Amino acid sequence: MDSRYGKKDPFSRFTSARTLRGMAVGLAVLLFLVFLPAHAMSRPLVRVAVSIPPQAYFVRQIGGDRVSVHVLLPPGANPATFEPKARALMNLSKAALYFRIRVPFENAWMGKFRAVNPKMKVIDTTEGLKDLVKGDPHIWLSPELVKHQAVIIASALVMVDKAGKEGYEENLKRFLKRLHILEGEIRQRLTKIKRRTFLAYHPCWGYFAREFGLTQVAIEQEGKAPGAAYLSKVIRLAREKHLRCVFAQPQFDTRSAEIVARQIHGRLVLLDPMAEEWDVNLLKVAERIGSCLRE
Repeated sequence: MDSRYGKKDPFSRFTSARTLRGMAVGLAVLLFLVFLPAHAMSRPLVRVAVSIPPQAYFVRQIGGDRVSVHVLLPPGANPATFEPKARALMNLSKAALYFRIRVPFENAWMGKFRAVNPKMKVIDTTEGLKDLVKGDPHIWLSPELVKHQAVIIASALVMVDKAGKEGYEENLKRFLKRLHILEGEIRQRLTKIKRRTFLAYHPCWGYFAREFGLTQVAIEQEGKAPGAAYLSKVIRLAREKHLRCVFAQPQFDTRSAEIVARQIHGRLVLLDPMAEEWDVNLLKVAERIGSCLRE
């Protein structure tokens, strides 16, 4: 009752509801803080920079909740022509670690990256594979080669965050087991296929093909559109082997790939080598390649 007018306050039930909601939110925050591990409240995250989205997946699998990952290449960008903007460089200036993988834009910008953050440790995840990747940096598309990268990532995280050593090593073991399982699932999707050759416009699936007993025929040569003589040879080969698909990636202009697909009376199929949901994506890739080769 209102003391002045002797009637009910029409806003009282709304005020009570707001008060109750406020108390509920406050209680939830209090419980969150009480049960949050002390180390999570006190320690800063390890800031990590990577070149491409799949690397972010690898780092998060190993780093867990102890890392914060910044990806330089934005969705849809072409790694051959990408130029980082000022905001990307600002994020890089705060990183403790940068994992490089030798995609083209890295090679052009590495001097600038180091100048922006001289204290940042640059870790080359192709270390030990350099002879392999001289002409092809796509080592993130082979689970077997990702195992090599994962070990390097774990070692680097331990180097800058020794307190997290046990967690990083445990996460690494789990990730390596998952990679082994993934290899088996991909092989299962590519079994009982008699034709093992597929046609790719951009030659990014070579390591994937090698690991799983396939042969990639690339239309592009050294990052350039093919000449007329080579293109005629590829089209003739595709017809002889009854290839029905031309695989291209969404980050590149697909018009030339579409022309080749028409020439072989086939179709264009997009495969994304840059997807951050890396394990799910590789299973989709295997499914699509296998489906085309069964046609």
